Amino acid sequence: MAQERVLLGMSGGMDSSMSAVLLQQHGYEVIGATLLTHTDEQDASIIAAQNLAKERQIEHHLIDCREQFKSTVIQYFADEYTAGRTPNPCIKCNETIKWKLLLELADQLNCKYIATGHYVQKALVNDRYYIQKGLDPAKDQSYFLWNLNQATIERALFPLGQLHKQEVRELARQLGYTEIADKKESMGVCFLAGTDYRHYLTQLLGEGHPALSDGHVVDENGTLLGHHEGYSFYTIGQRRGIEGIANGKCVIAIDAENKQLIAGNRDKLFTNRITLKDFSLSNDQTLWKNQNIFIRIRGLDSVPGYLGSLELIDDSLIVQFENNVWAVTPGQSIVFYQNNKIIGGGIY
Repeated sequence: MAQERVLLGMSGGMDSSMSAVLLQQHGYEVIGATLLTHTDEQDASIIAAQNLAKERQIEHHLIDCREQFKSTVIQYFADEYTAGRTPNPCIKCNETIKWKLLLELADQLNCKYIATGHYVQKALVNDRYYIQKGLDPAKDQSYFLWNLNQATIERALFPLGQLHKQEVRELARQLGYTEIADKKESMGVCFLAGTDYRHYLTQLLGEGHPALSDGHVVDENGTLLGHHEGYSFYTIGQRRGIEGIANGKCVIAIDAENKQLIAGNRDKLFTNRITLKDFSLSNDQTLWKNQNIFIRIRGLDSVPGYLGSLELIDDSLIVQFENNVWAVTPGQSIVFYQNNKIIGGGIY
């Protein structure tokens, strides 16, 4: 009987490497693919992925999508900051680059499935597939996959979804991959490479760009409080390092058109209701209508989720929180869960 073919996204890190091992152990014929997004072919991660594929006799493909990544993800990153918003480029990449290109290559190579090293699971409810939280709460990455469509989730495999990170690390050591097991985990936005986004924006846009130029810090009445060094360098709720902000005040709004930071009391950022225009939501209303759901407004493990409810009014989604939440930030994703399954999400 022929093995089922699966295309695995390989980053060169521990998670995707051990996903390759687990898929092979489960009887799949694994084909590897690495996306070349913002580096060159000599990048250490690219070479690591190629080496592991060779060692495990995995056919490997390199997808050069640098131009597409630049015009889509990096452009989105720049556009959002210059509009006074705070983007999440990883979510944009998952929707427009990573999964799209993996699916295209999977079809070309006659692979039934695609797989990644995400710590998530998937569930089938009433003939519809949903992304579900991974078993390891400290490593759950479901928040970043809220906008995957049904066709993608249906074909997706997540070998690490029912494992804890430490178990995966121990597996790597048992198999002799000590270098991979001890490799420092990559965190944050890949193309920032650990640098501050402000430095990257300056290199990308140039110091003379209006979004990076000096401007005014004003209160809600327009009274001048101080000056800033470029409104794109600040975010909602920030209070440190800004001239004229003191006594419990913080940035409560960013006026990109006038290059202004609006300062006010931090209490102004508490809200229990927001409206989303850019969203997707499960057609199965039994999962969300007239009942409480779990809501995440940030992808950080340190930020708690909130209980709330949803209501569709015309083309808008009203999100009602059970309690006040602080600093819901324009540009960020709001993700909705029911029993650990993602039932929708949107961008505020």
